[in-house]
Amino acid sequence: MTEDEVIQRIGQLTRAYYQDDQYSCAEAMVKAFAEVFRPDITDSQSLVRLATPFNGGFSELQQTCGVLTAGLMAIGLVAGREKPGDEEAKEEAYTLTQVYHNRFMAAVGTDSCKALLVRWQDQGEGKCRCKDHTVEMSQMLAKTILQMGFHELTLDEEI
Repeated sequence: MTEDEVIQRIGQLTRAYYQDDQYSCAEAMVKAFAEVFRPDITDSQSLVRLATPFNGGFSELQQTCGVLTAGLMAIGLVAGREKPGDEEAKEEAYTLTQVYHNRFMAAVGTDSCKALLVRWQDQGEGKCRCKDHTVEMSQMLAKTILQMGFHELTLDEEI
C-alpha cells in the first residue's frame, strides 16, 4: 500500500468503528491503529479495553480529548520501547508524541474535550462533530508516523 492508502485506511477503519457507535473515540482510534500498524498483535480487543477510560476526555469528564490520548497509545504501539533501558526507542516515542501534540494543537487549538464540545455546539454541530474530528486526527497521526519513518511500507503489504 502507498502512504496515502494507509492514511485512508486508518480513516476508514476509525470511522467504521466509531460511526455505528460500536466503539467510542479512543477505542475506535486504537483499534484502527493496531490493525493497520501492528497486525502482529492479534488481541486488539485488549487494546480497546485499555483505551476505554480515555473516551469523552477521561471517562466523560471532558478533560483531555480522548483522540489525543488514544493517539499516544497508538504511538506506543508503533514506536514504544520493547525492553527496559532502550533509551533510543523511548526518545523516539517522545519525539513522535511531541510532534503529534503540536500538530493536534495547531489543528484544533485546544486539548480540552469540553472546549471542543462547546465550540462545536456553538457552531451548531454538537457532539456529532467528534466523529469527524476522530477520523481527521487519526489520519493526521498516521501521516505523521509515516513521515517520521516509524513504519516502512512494502510493495506487497496488505492492510
